[in-house]
Amino acid sequence: MSLANAFLQAGQEGFEKKDSSGVEKFITDDFQMISSITTRSRKEFLDWVSGGGNAATVTAVFDVEVLYENDEVAVVSHGTDSGETYTGKVLCCGRKRDGKFYDWRLARLG
Repeated sequence: MSLANAFLQAGQEGFEKKDSSGVEKFITDDFQMISSITTRSRKEFLDWVSGGGNAATVTAVFDVEVLYENDEVAVVSHGTDSGETYTGKVLCCGRKRDGKFYDWRLARLG
């Protein structure tokens, strides 16, 4: 399994269990998740996962497709569902350092 796939699977499990401990091992201490609506630090990201996501952003990740991945970067497309405001696809680019993600950027595709 690719690192990106494992990271997203751990994130989905974290949403469901309201527990971010499974996703911590995939991100660096200076991790940031960046989207058009917010930027989350490592702590904010882990709090968001352990809170089960939220209706304004995302509560489910599905149909993960790793388009490209190497030791430096991962490009991924996946479905997302907020439960209320958005259901669709996103394109993500995760940059890696020492086998962990330090930057995860996403853009809605529609």
